[in-house]
Amino acid sequence: MSILEELSHNGVSPTGPCSAWPKERHEALAKSMQTANARQPHATRVTAGVGKMAMGLMKSAGQAITHGKVSTEIREERYNTCKACPFFIEDSKRCSECGCFMEAKTWIGGDPDTLCPKQKWSR
Repeated sequence: MSILEELSHNGVSPTGPCSAWPKERHEALAKSMQTANARQPHATRVTAGVGKMAMGLMKSAGQAITHGKVSTEIREERYNTCKACPFFIEDSKRCSECGCFMEAKTWIGGDPDTLCPKQKWSR
């Protein structure tokens, strides 16, 4: 399928830099994106070993001591990212990659790439 076919709605292609698609097209795209996100299965158990969990705990503790706590806004952004991640275990609210309890870890300040094992946090 070509990009024009993919972007068209009922055989009508978008035109101009600010094309106004019909409301139905926008709603259909939003619904398909929600469905695609809903299809991602979440992890069911922690796959990180004891050594990896201990190393993650030490890194997180170092970041917490050095940088303290983040704002509520950043914490919510991080936690929402975690909840959408396939490595998030919904029942225990843990990350299957590092074994951390994400309700607590998302409050830690510092380098987001050091804190998230999959480097999904933006700040």
